[in-house]
Amino acid sequence: MEENKPSFEARLKRLNEIVSKIEGEVLPLEETMALYEEGQKLIKELSSELNDAEEKVKAMLETPLEAK
Repeated sequence: MEENKPSFEARLKRLNEIVSKIEGEVLPLEETMALYEEGQKLIKELSSELNDAEEKVKAMLETPLEAK
């Protein structure tokens, strides 16, 4: 994770805020477009992280546990 990058949870919260604002308010076109672009970027980042986590879980499940 990049040092200054907000946490997954913080970015998900921001995405929810964007969706609520776009759905709940009549905004100027420029602001709507900027929020939409920010939301799309967040969706791409979050989806990528979720896919990475899923692959790690799959790999862990496929690795047999060694008896101690």
